[in-house]
Amino acid sequence: MLTFPLHNAALDLKGKPPEELPHGRLDVPPEVRELVAAERAKHRPEAFGPAEEGILNLWTVSWYFDGLCQEVLYRETPQGPEVMAVGRDEVRALKQRTPLDEQLKLEVYQGY
Repeated sequence: MLTFPLHNAALDLKGKPPEELPHGRLDVPPEVRELVAAERAKHRPEAFGPAEEGILNLWTVSWYFDGLCQEVLYRETPQGPEVMAVGRDEVRALKQRTPLDEQLKLEVYQGY
């Protein structure tokens, strides 16, 4: 059972530069899994099912980056988000070297 207020990872990462923030596939925290399960229970399976992976990925990225004022590019996976770039410089560099059709497969998170 969740207790509030939640202590998310972003609180421990505040003030770190983009290169020191999480990159690669992020583990989905148990708290996020529990929140998604609670949300799933509120909706019909046929309505929630198609959106579940996106919600899980978005809420996980938010768990790590909310309030850090960093742009994050990530790829959704069934196991959790794969962070490709964090911060203005990394995001710009990734976009410059990535074909447009591949960029369209990435999600953007603004951690403001």
